[in-house]
This record gives sequence, C-alpha cells and structure tokens, in this order.
Amino acid sequence: MAYSSPSLESILANILRDIRNLQPEADIGTDSDNYVRSAAVAAAIEGLYQKLAWLYRQIFPDTADEEEVVHAAAIRGVPRKDAMAATGSVELKGVPGVVLLVGATLRHVVTGEQFTAKSSATLGTDGKTKVVVKAQTVGSALNHLTGDLVITSPPLGMDSTATFVGETTGGVDQEKVESLLARLLDIIQKPPAGGADYDYARWAKEVDGVTDVLVLPKRRGAGTVDVIITASGGLPSAEVIANCLEYILSQCSVIADIWVYVPTIRTVNSTALVELAPGYLLADVQVAAQKAYDALLGTLKPRDMLKRSQIEAMINNLAGVVDRLVTTPAGNVNASDDPALIGWIRPGTLTLGLLP
Repeated sequence: MAYSSPSLESILANILRDIRNLQPEADIGTDSDNYVRSAAVAAAIEGLYQKLAWLYRQIFPDTADEEEVVHAAAIRGVPRKDAMAATGSVELKGVPGVVLLVGATLRHVVTGEQFTAKSSATLGTDGKTKVVVKAQTVGSALNHLTGDLVITSPPLGMDSTATFVGETTGGVDQEKVESLLARLLDIIQKPPAGGADYDYARWAKEVDGVTDVLVLPKRRGAGTVDVIITASGGLPSAEVIANCLEYILSQCSVIADIWVYVPTIRTVNSTALVELAPGYLLADVQVAAQKAYDALLGTLKPRDMLKRSQIEAMINNLAGVVDRLVTTPAGNVNASDDPALIGWIRPGTLTLGLLP
C-alpha cells in the first residue's frame, strides 16, 4: 500500500480528541489554550510527515526528484549525458600554402559566437581549403548556423573572412531528466544481455550527442547489426558517430558486423487552402500552422511514414480554420523511396492560401 501522510486538520483533531479523552472537562475550543498549543504541535508533526512522504518518493526513481534520479542512475552506471557543441565545415581562402593552426578562433559575424578550429588546415594550390570548427558554447542553440565568420588572428596571406559550407550540426543540450529516467528504467527492466537488440539501443544512447536510436539486426544479412542514431538537433556529427561505434564495439561481447550511421533526411514541404472564420487573418494562421507543422513532423522517427491525413487533421484543429484542402503532398509520404536508405522525414515549409 502506498504511503499517505495525514493532513494537518486530521492531526490536530486527533490531538484534541486525546486531550478530551484524558480530561473530559478540558476546553478545546478554537480560542482555548489547549487548541493553540495543539495547533502548534500539529504543525510540527505535519512537517515530519511531509518529510517522510518526500523520503518515500525518493525510494523509487520514477517518483524521485531530479537530483535523486541523477544519483540513482549514476549508482547503476547510467551517468547523465553532457551537452555537446555544434560543429561545421568552414571554407578558407588566401595564398596557397598558408596554414591555419589548430585551435584558431573564429567569430560568427551575425551572432558573435566563437568557434575553434579542430585541426590545422593548409590552403591548396587553388588558394582554398576547408576546416571543421567547433562552437565554444555547448548546446543545440548553435545548430543550423550559416554565413560568414571572421578569423580572430588570421595568418599572413589568409583572408580574415571564412564561410560556412552548409550549416552547423551536432549541438545537443544536457540530457533531460526524463530521458535519463527512461534509460535507468530500461536497464532495470531489461538487464544487459551482451548483445540483444535492446542492448545496442542502450549502448548508443549512453554516448553523448545521441538522443534516439533505431536498431536493425540482420538488415545486411546474418551477423549484421545496423544502428541508426539521431540527435535532438537533427543529425549527430561525424565525431559522435565514431564515438558511438567505438563504444558499442567496446561493450558488445558477440561477434557481429556493426554499422553506426545517420538516416537520410527527407524534407517535406506542404501547401494547403483554408477557409477562415470571421476576424482571423491568414498571416496569423500561417504562423500558427508552421509551428504546428514543425511539431507534427518533429515527432516522426526514422522510417516513419507521414500520412496526409495527419496534416489535414493538424490544419483543421488550428484556431480560425473552418475548412481546409491539402494540395501537397498528394498522398502519404514514405521516409525514403530507396529501400537501401533509411529515411527520416523532417519538416519543411507549410504554405497556406485561401479557398476560393
């Protein structure tokens, strides 16, 4: 039976009852000395009961406070994962042969965020080269950065301006306590078996920068295991992929051909026509629709299909929408049309228009 602490009123009533039982003529009215003293004692006793209730909740990780969950998980060898910094590839220009040293600092011209070169880079014969840089601030906030950076102390002969090739990826916030609790409960409910399907998922999730995992045993034949990993901000970096493979190989006690890789992104744009209720503007509904579209597709995992009816239902539930007609996509969208690829549907742009 679950522990339940008595209320202040119940404790006070019991004390007053005991006083009356010991001394039938005692005054226990609300303005009596007995009542005042009993109320003070009852308040102190209630505090003790509340402390016991808190201690009871800490016994079980699924009801414990955040600090106690972290403590319990660490005892079971499930440490909380740290935040990861975003990385990106940067193009450098200048005189051929000039070298940018490892550790060089670059500053993003728009956000002012500082980045550090992860390796040295030498300009080629065409006066160009690329180098991977890492954000000095950890977390997912610096994902998807593009544009130019300024080299803080550019070498002689190298342009001070560098440009991102693509966008930054791989930044991950510190693991949320809900995720840590899920991993702790998973290891309690499914003890390590040395190479079961759920073992690979657990090992991958123990690596910093990995948020979710799809394990596909025997996809490439007997004795093979494909581990597809994703991050909260999108796709993990090459460093996280390498770390994940290395860690799984160090934990696995069976002989298997293990691949660790990321899914292929499939960005899905959508268009729809809507009829609005009086007083609603299309521009306002458009903003709400894009947020809802991002949230809807954001829940999809690798290999999940996007159903057209999901988009219709989402638009229909928007405030101010009386009727809707989804024009694209024309039907359900598979994560990938190529069976050799593991696709992952990500939200693009949802564009609304007015029904005639």
